[in-house]
Amino acid sequence: MSFVRGLVPVFAAALLSLPVLAQAGELDSCRLQTRGTGPMVAQADLGYEFEALADEVRLQSSEIDRLLLHEDVRLGLDTVPMGDLRNVEDFHPETDRWTEHNNRIRITWWTGAWLFSKELDLKNDLVTGFRIAWEVPGFIAIRWDSGFVPWSRLEVKQLQPAGNVSSREMSGMVSAHTLSLGIFNPELSVPDLAFWAGFGAGLWVYDYNESDIFSGSSSVDTADGDWSEINIGGNIFVELDYRIMDVFHVGIGIRQHFILADHTDDGRFYALDGVDQKGLGGRNDGIIDDLAGVTELTFNLSILF
Repeated sequence: MSFVRGLVPVFAAALLSLPVLAQAGELDSCRLQTRGTGPMVAQADLGYEFEALADEVRLQSSEIDRLLLHEDVRLGLDTVPMGDLRNVEDFHPETDRWTEHNNRIRITWWTGAWLFSKELDLKNDLVTGFRIAWEVPGFIAIRWDSGFVPWSRLEVKQLQPAGNVSSREMSGMVSAHTLSLGIFNPELSVPDLAFWAGFGAGLWVYDYNESDIFSGSSSVDTADGDWSEINIGGNIFVELDYRIMDVFHVGIGIRQHFILADHTDDGRFYALDGVDQKGLGGRNDGIIDDLAGVTELTFNLSILF
């Protein structure tokens, strides 16, 4: 009995120590959750404050964007969201709306007037023609133009027996075939209205022949006329192009041609009844004097592919 009575105090002390051990174990567990292997702050302690701070930052950022947008609208500026810069970093507002980053083929029918300088002895006339152009990125167009006047008239003169000079017109055709480089100018263009300018070079082809040119005059011989020639030339041009639809454009243009017309040195450069009239009235000497001009005014209708 004395042995049992000796164990009672020991058993009672063990029971009293159990809550203390349990509390110590819970503290160790909490310490591991909050500290880990080093000093840490529990997420639960700062979670609410952190979310509130993030919400405040987002709110202030949205307010700054709103104020910037309002200021840009007031100043008439275009605003581009920062997140969308990847879509517009290579976008040029005035030029890309025309090329759309794709090569395009333009086929144009044009008509207008050719105004010839006097030394060519050609009458000003209506002209019609076509153009095929390849518009490439970089806002440049390579253009082939062909224009025709199949009803052209060339002034010819014949010395009469009385010593006076009789003047008549010989029918024929003149055509021009040019290759040019067009450059699109975004600074001088507005929405749906494009400004082009450029330069080029080409050939002018003349072919005239007619029988009985002087019929009904006091000439002894009615005379048959004949003349053909090819000249080289250059040109500069400007053009306005209005977009009605994406594939249908209209426009107007002016082009100045400079022709190396060395045949005008001979004055009467044609033949009458097979007799060359050269040397009967020379007018030009030297390259500068050989230059003749043609002003071209056109109205254009274009289809793009």
